[in-house]
Amino acid sequence: MEIPYCNFYKLHERYRDEIDQAIKIVLDHGQFIQGQELTAFEQQFAQFCGTKYAVGVGNGLDALILSLMTLHFEPGDEIIVPANTYIATILAITHNHCVPVLVEPDEHTSLIDPTKIEEKITPKTKAILVVHFYGRAVEMAPIVRLAEKYHLHIVEDGAQAHGAQYQGNRVGHLGTIAGFSFHPTKNLGCCGDGGIVTTDREDLANEIRALRNYGSIEKYVHICKGFHSKLDTLQAAVLSVKLRHLDADNAIRRKIAKFYCEHIHHPL
Repeated sequence: MEIPYCNFYKLHERYRDEIDQAIKIVLDHGQFIQGQELTAFEQQFAQFCGTKYAVGVGNGLDALILSLMTLHFEPGDEIIVPANTYIATILAITHNHCVPVLVEPDEHTSLIDPTKIEEKITPKTKAILVVHFYGRAVEMAPIVRLAEKYHLHIVEDGAQAHGAQYQGNRVGHLGTIAGFSFHPTKNLGCCGDGGIVTTDREDLANEIRALRNYGSIEKYVHICKGFHSKLDTLQAAVLSVKLRHLDADNAIRRKIAKFYCEHIHHPL
C-alpha cells in the first residue's frame, strides 16, 4: 500500500465548503491585499497563541528574518540554534549578518538539547533561536533560565509546531518574538505560501508591520528600509478556516503517529 507524503485534497476535504465560501467572499469584495480577512486572521492567530500581536508576512523565512531584524543585532553577533534545523533558520541569521552557533539535539527528542547550550555562549551571544520540531515544543524552562542569566533574547521558529504547547503555553508565546510558516505542507498551511510573526511587544509588532510594507505603516511615509512581504487576503481567509480545525487536526495527527509508533518496529 502506497501512502502519499502529503495529500492536499485529503487535507482539505473535510472543510472544503468552508474554504470555498471564504474565497468567494474575498473574490466578491476584491480587497486582495491587506483586506479585512487579514486583520481578522492576525487577531485570531494571536488569540490562539496567547500573544498580544500577530503580523502576517509573505512566508516563513521572511517571518524569521524580520523577527531578528527588530532586535537590531550587530554584525558578527552570535545566535545559538539547533544543528538539525532547516536551512531557513540559518538563512534568517546570516541575512541579519549574524553568526549561527550550532548546538546538537537531544537524541531522544531531536529538539535542541538545553544542557549543551551554556558551553556555546560567548560574549558575542545575543539570542537563542529555538526550533520547535515535529509538533513538539522545546523544553523551555532551562533555556529561559539561561536567557535571563546571560541577558539573551529567545526567538522561536514555530514553523513545524503550530498549536504545540509547553506547560500550558502555546508555541509562539514562549519567547521575545516568534516566526511561523504557512507553507502548504505545514499542519496549518495555506493554498500558496505565507507566514506570521507573534509577539507581546507592541514596538516589535509595529516594526514588523512597517518592514513588511516597504518600511511604511502610513501611506507614503517610510520610516525604515523595508521589504515587500505581505500575507495576502485570500491566504488569510483560507487560514482562518483551517485555524478553526487545527486542534482537531493535530489530534488526528497524534493518533496516526501513535499507530505508527506502535506498529513499526525497527532496530534503531
